[in-house]
Amino acid sequence: MGYFRDIPIRRKLMVITMMTTGVALLLAAFGIVAFDAYFFRRSLKRDLTALSRMIADNSTAAIVFNDPRSATETLSALRARPHLLSACIYRADGTTLADYSRENSPSGCPTAPRDDDFRFTGNLTVVNPIVLKGERIGTLSMVYDLEEIPERMLLYGGTVLGVLLIASLIAFQLSSRMRAAIATPISDLVRAATSVSQTNDYSVRAQKQSNDELGVLVEGFNEMLAGIQRRDRDLRAALRDREAALREAEAARERFRFMAESMPQKIFTAKPTGEVDYFNQQWMDYTGLTFEQMRDFGWRRSIHPDDLDSNLESWRHSIETGEPVSSELRWRRADGVYRWHLSRACAMRDGSGEITMWIGSSTDIHEQKEKEEELRRANEDLQQFAYSASHDLQEPIRNVSVYSEIVAKRYRHLMDADGLQFLGFLTEGGRRLATLIDDLLAYTRAGVGESGEPAVDAASALQETLSTLAEAIRQSQARVTYDTLPEICMSAAHLQQVFQNLINNALKYRGENPPEIHVSAMKQGSTWRFSVRDNGIGIDPEYKEKIFGVFKRLHRNQKYSGTGIGLAICQRVVERYGGRIWVESAVGEGATFYFTVPPVPKTAAAAESATG
Repeated sequence: MGYFRDIPIRRKLMVITMMTTGVALLLAAFGIVAFDAYFFRRSLKRDLTALSRMIADNSTAAIVFNDPRSATETLSALRARPHLLSACIYRADGTTLADYSRENSPSGCPTAPRDDDFRFTGNLTVVNPIVLKGERIGTLSMVYDLEEIPERMLLYGGTVLGVLLIASLIAFQLSSRMRAAIATPISDLVRAATSVSQTNDYSVRAQKQSNDELGVLVEGFNEMLAGIQRRDRDLRAALRDREAALREAEAARERFRFMAESMPQKIFTAKPTGEVDYFNQQWMDYTGLTFEQMRDFGWRRSIHPDDLDSNLESWRHSIETGEPVSSELRWRRADGVYRWHLSRACAMRDGSGEITMWIGSSTDIHEQKEKEEELRRANEDLQQFAYSASHDLQEPIRNVSVYSEIVAKRYRHLMDADGLQFLGFLTEGGRRLATLIDDLLAYTRAGVGESGEPAVDAASALQETLSTLAEAIRQSQARVTYDTLPEICMSAAHLQQVFQNLINNALKYRGENPPEIHVSAMKQGSTWRFSVRDNGIGIDPEYKEKIFGVFKRLHRNQKYSGTGIGLAICQRVVERYGGRIWVESAVGEGATFYFTVPPVPKTAAAAESATG
């Protein structure tokens, strides 16, 4: 079976066809021969029985008249049966009356058989009684040669063998022609599969030659090749894209390393878990350590002990949350000197949002920190000086105002028109100078405040401001409205300063109609954006930046009084809290002042809720 399993399909089909045909023909031949032998025996028995009865009936007269010659003539008719060996007629007493034997066969009759029978003993023996009027008068015995059966079987066998050979030749020819209908599509399929496996050319297709199961198989094979070809094409394109991406990534990595080595900043990269896996040369030059000493978390030895814990906590928090990290800390130089640096790191993510690496830098800000400290001290000194100077100027200015009023009351009747005018100038100048000093003090205080300001309700601060400006609002017949306002992280006094200056400006620079002022707030990103809108005379957009300067006034006439410090105070307060202030306006269309302030931190709000 192993050999048969490995031979080509064409030979398999041929062997199967020939074996099936041969076995079928052999079985048919065997059946025909066996059937003929069986029925020939039955037919022979029947014929011989009829023949013996006929001979027995014709021999009754010869036995009755004891006429051997007549009996012999009756038996001589058996010469027409060449396979009949002998025949004997016995009298009733068992003596032989007449006999017959075939040429070249022994003559004589055996002892008369006692029983009538029909038996096969090498030859066929037929014993039949001779009866006359119901009485047995003799016996007929015939011996038939069975060599006819082998001759007949040989004849039939030869005929069947010839037919078998002819049928086999015809079957071979037919199978040779018909097997192509099965073998050819399979062979084409095998050739196509072999070609694909050897060349990896998935454009090869097997030819469909029929609509039967083989045709369905060929269609399925071709569809499979088409699918593989599409996937192979897509895979090759993906591989090309991946190779291009790898080349680009490698080029980008080289550019990054070149850039990192060329930059004056100290650059590093870290794994998603925080272990640093790259430092540029600037780090080694600065710290005097090798990369092996600084890799992973070895860099901690170069941080000032006072900055280490807070920096590590920030770094761990960023690794857990993926948020950028930024901190100011002191790094030890190779000579042991610590210098201030600004260290930052951001996470790089892949398409699915997973962190693939951290990229960070450290910039030396030591000189900047020193300058900031010098500037802070200078600002403190300047604020103290301005406060002291403004406070010291109040007393002489107050004296000028007081004594001007006394002179005006006591000596008015002694002055002429010019004197009274000059005295008015003096009194008004003193009043304006006092107002200016008060505004300078307010501007100085705007930059001063305690750290950790509590949350303030903006609506309450606005109501306090409106109470302070109640008389001005009544006189100008103004209508002030406001939306729901949030809690913000700002001093209540500072917020009232901003509201008071913006609303006071809206009352001062009003048009012909009564002022309409509206205050609102809207969440914008991580901050609150407040707006104060009025219907006043408006501002030329050309001056929308200039108006926030100190002593910057757009209107110098007596109709719009002021020192030009109010908006500068607003800007100073808002910027102190990390916000900004601006205006959007046009002449004759009113103005809307916007400023942003940070919201109340969640932790602070939770603490206030717990204590409140």
